Amino acid sequence: MNIAYFTCYVGPQLAKACGVEYKPVSGTIKSQGVARSLMAAGNNVTIFSPGVNYGHKIIKPFDEYITFPEGTLKVSYPYIYSYPRCTPLNNASLWFHIKKMARKERFDAFIYYNICDNSYLGSYIYLNLFKKAFRILEYEDSIFMKSLEGEKARFSWLTNRIYNYLIKRTDGLFAVCKGMYEEEPVKYKLLTPGIINEEVVDNVKVGCQHSLQPENPVRVFLSGGGEYYKGTDVLVKAFQYVKHPCLLEVFTSKDYFYSIASGEIKNIKPIHQVVIHDYIPHADLIKTLVDNADILVNTTRSFGLAPQSAGFPSKMMEYAAIGKPIVSSEIGKLNDDFDQHVTYYEGANPESLARCIDEVIENYPQKMAHALDLQQIALTQYTIKGTAIKMGAFFNEIQNNGKFR
Repeated sequence: MNIAYFTCYVGPQLAKACGVEYKPVSGTIKSQGVARSLMAAGNNVTIFSPGVNYGHKIIKPFDEYITFPEGTLKVSYPYIYSYPRCTPLNNASLWFHIKKMARKERFDAFIYYNICDNSYLGSYIYLNLFKKAFRILEYEDSIFMKSLEGEKARFSWLTNRIYNYLIKRTDGLFAVCKGMYEEEPVKYKLLTPGIINEEVVDNVKVGCQHSLQPENPVRVFLSGGGEYYKGTDVLVKAFQYVKHPCLLEVFTSKDYFYSIASGEIKNIKPIHQVVIHDYIPHADLIKTLVDNADILVNTTRSFGLAPQSAGFPSKMMEYAAIGKPIVSSEIGKLNDDFDQHVTYYEGANPESLARCIDEVIENYPQKMAHALDLQQIALTQYTIKGTAIKMGAFFNEIQNNGKFR
């Protein structure tokens, strides 16, 4: 099948055109995983991306071709006005670009990424360009974002209107977590919580036992963005209560960290140390976590939404593949098979998080055994190859029921 895929993707040629170093962020890595799995399942894929808003240039339309083991991925860009606050303009530019392309090329399916944030306008205006295609929502984040604790929801009336419009015109669903999968009134569904690529697979140590060194502090690692919703401040606050000496290492934007959590460092117990690293290349990050971490932590806030309904951080699947004990907020829950191997804390509660870290330290051999069992699940079911098998079955079901227009 020929598949069109709307997502905000930044390839190496676009980064070069913007005059910046190519450092794919998590959104690009996640979209790349979906596209590669689709290609591994035997499909042709064209990504339509509105580009970036930080290059401070006007970039003419071009197509970028990126070769992977599964095939060649085509990424098509419109005129890009690469300046701050130009996202609506770039969405409009991409609409004309897609309309022109759709006259020349027939697409069997259209996948659109999310509804909220900057992408919702794109989803809203692009969907009717693919009336004859099977339309699939890639459901990544909470669509409503209307009950956020500590933050005021904006334009909820507009978000709801767009959501209702789109979901009525959506035929299939790729859902990132169980709650999103179960709640939506869409017949054809697939759970896609995370797709592990070779930067992870080639750098993990499968089945490798690991133990704590009593003479050294326990190394607790957190990777990912430092924004409020990532919960970095909760982790730093937790070290007011953790009983065992630890070295906390955070890999994030230092600007984000210091704006959100730096004020809490002075309150942590003196037995602990905190080290802040800036972003490093993804493969290097995985190697660092594999070689140096004792405990991996996910602190993403759920904002009061039900567990398994607000999303599933991609780092959780990477953590699972690494094979080290994981402590996570409830937003890292997936299903019973996955959840039984992870230690979860409640809400955005630093004391609950601290108790979980101490629990892992005090029961480390048992927690390590759980981590290695979870590693096998991740490397079997959630690699590009494993996801491709599920995607193949998903599209076969649709074709067998005669649902492609």
